[in-house]
Amino acid sequence: MNWKRTAAIGIPVAFLAGCVVGGLVIFGLHQKNLLPGGGTRQPAAYSEVGDVLAGKLAERFRPWLKFDNGELWRPLNVSYLLDEGDHEFCTRMEGGPECRPIEDAKEFDRLTRRAGALGPATYLNIAGGSVDQYHGPERCGKLLDCGKKPRSAIYYHVIESNDRFYIDYWWFLRFNHFPRSVPSVSCLSHKALEADVCDEHEGDWEGMTVVTPPDKDEEVDYVVYAAHKGTFRYTASQLRLRGGTRPTVYVAQGSHASYPEQCDGGCSQPPALAVDGLVDLPESNFDGGKEWARNREPCVPNAPDSCLESLSSQAWTTWPGRWGAGCGDACGKTDFDNSPHSPGVQTRYQTPWCSSQSGTLTCDGRALRCSDWLGPRVVAVACDPPTLAEAAQATNATAPGKLALVFGEKPRLVATTPGVVQELGRPLHPGAGFTAIADGSTTQVLVRAEENGIVVEDRFSKLAQQAGDRIAVAVSHGTDGPTVTANGKPPVEERILAEAP
Repeated sequence: MNWKRTAAIGIPVAFLAGCVVGGLVIFGLHQKNLLPGGGTRQPAAYSEVGDVLAGKLAERFRPWLKFDNGELWRPLNVSYLLDEGDHEFCTRMEGGPECRPIEDAKEFDRLTRRAGALGPATYLNIAGGSVDQYHGPERCGKLLDCGKKPRSAIYYHVIESNDRFYIDYWWFLRFNHFPRSVPSVSCLSHKALEADVCDEHEGDWEGMTVVTPPDKDEEVDYVVYAAHKGTFRYTASQLRLRGGTRPTVYVAQGSHASYPEQCDGGCSQPPALAVDGLVDLPESNFDGGKEWARNREPCVPNAPDSCLESLSSQAWTTWPGRWGAGCGDACGKTDFDNSPHSPGVQTRYQTPWCSSQSGTLTCDGRALRCSDWLGPRVVAVACDPPTLAEAAQATNATAPGKLALVFGEKPRLVATTPGVVQELGRPLHPGAGFTAIADGSTTQVLVRAEENGIVVEDRFSKLAQQAGDRIAVAVSHGTDGPTVTANGKPPVEERILAEAP
């Protein structure tokens, strides 16, 4: 990172390690059925939600998927993928991989159960040798997977923690096709693959998580969108919720990263993933021009050919192998092992109450940082740390506070998630501005602005005396990127990013 002024904030290494290790211990207890489940709230820190209630929650909050006009693949029902009979189950050995054909989904289930100590070395070799060969048996125009019943589905897993329900959604795509890079770096090089500058590989697990408020099981508190190696939080008041409960997800072309707002050109990956903290990575478009064919279906969870399937009932959910042979023939025959792991061994499944920003974990039940809410496509945040901390640890509903953002003629945007309110859009440019309404003397304001390819992220504090005070934010021309002030004062912290040419 390149900070002109810094007052470092972050989660201590010991806590980060504890959060990861604790999540794995909790997950192990869950796998041994030592944690309670069922359809009612439990006092335990982690409770698996029973099948009936989990299905109802998954149906109520299921995402509304919108794909870019150029996207070639759609979510797959894994059983139908494996029933194609064209794929292989492989084990990486010293002398080269040993592979055997997979006749159907039942055989794959047996193989994953028997993987044993070699499990992490096993992988699914998906049939295909070039991008256009990664397709299903049916064709729908230019689409390589149609996204229609019965071959298309999304998966879910529901747990309760902190008196909240965490409804975790996952969907699988046949191929991840993201050949874009930064200047002078080839997408066929290990350097590019290791840095995630570009990312070509078989198989792709993506998704998002819906979180309910304490004791309000029919409402959305916030939503976590997964984009590349990060997961980012968005308050319900800022999201497009179909029917009041179903978050809209804009899926990026090829990379399949999830975003809360569309982008039809000049898109970038989350700033937290910038190369060396300095250069924004390019992102494919996510214009939302094509809806998933099953969005409007009434999906009864786990019914025959349903578009909603429980991960708890899948034999492969915790298989430690890889869902793909890596880059493979489709991008230069490199052997880089970059296909995804199964959902059940990924952090978002094991600890959905935690999200990841800038390489650190943020977990409910702990005091959160205001910067955790300045995710992709967010241009402004008003945040009150004491209220945010109280709400994160509360087991009952907490008042959202008086925080608000006012942008020109747009309606005032007020907080629904206690202690934080966001505004989505592209970075602000010189001449732009807005007003933040404080919740008290501890209110902070975060802003993302851009000028001539330079993006700044600024944080302001100690600008209000009491609830209701107004903080005027203005963006003007600067010498090394835009200059942002609040009530005429400079930020207490600033991060500078250069966009990739």
